Amino acid sequence: IDEMLEAGATYVSSSKGVAEATDIVVTIVTADTEVREVILGENGVLEGASQGKLIVDMSTISPMTIREVAEIAKKKGVNVVDAPVSGGDTGAISGTLTIIAGGTKEDFDRCAGIFKAMGKEENIFHVGAVGVGQTVKITNQFIGGITMAAISEALTLGKKAGADPEVMRQVISVSTGNSRLFEARVADYLLTGDFTPGFMLDLMKKDIGIGVEMGRALNVPVPIGAAAYQMYAAASSLGAGAEDFSAVCRAIEKLTGVRLSG
Repeated sequence: IDEMLEAGATYVSSSKGVAEATDIVVTIVTADTEVREVILGENGVLEGASQGKLIVDMSTISPMTIREVAEIAKKKGVNVVDAPVSGGDTGAISGTLTIIAGGTKEDFDRCAGIFKAMGKEENIFHVGAVGVGQTVKITNQFIGGITMAAISEALTLGKKAGADPEVMRQVISVSTGNSRLFEARVADYLLTGDFTPGFMLDLMKKDIGIGVEMGRALNVPVPIGAAAYQMYAAASSLGAGAEDFSAVCRAIEKLTGVRLSG
């Protein structure tokens, strides 16, 4: 708070106070329960928001939750935009996040200056109505989380069968198994054993869990996502929850007795 005050911010004592003091309130918290608490709870944003104000939630949560929040806010004449982000702490620090916004075009345009301060302009997307932002984000997380678990499993299998992990990395990086995630996580994380988080494993577990729950609610089978979720849950139970999500490899390493690093 002191750092923000030095930068020119104004202090208020609650989320309600923030909503009373500004026309657009941005929230970004861990999960669905915290979103409900900070927006709908006692001294929450909605208590201080009046007609015409706008709530922009940038958390990654269930699209069903943000639609529920939007319906409640609408009764007070307050609109909601869901705008989850991608890019991790690196993108946040550099102001180059990808922003995936759901809401009316008018409300999206109201946020243009805020979004451009946080994100790379060409990676700021208006993807549809409220909740579609979360839907696209969870789709992205499903792909990323599943891919990371598959990379870990494949490299562990290869090492168990006698291949050198660094040689596999070199070959795969110029073959069809390559991806941006492979390039970003194998050399600097899996093969070094340094899992200093860029994006924490427990957050990826949470996001994949949202996707699995969406599948249940929509009667869409998600067997690959469900299997990946179990790998993240296993790695978390082994103590990797606060490490980078690439530490999902700890689960398959534990099962096989193979270490990719060293």
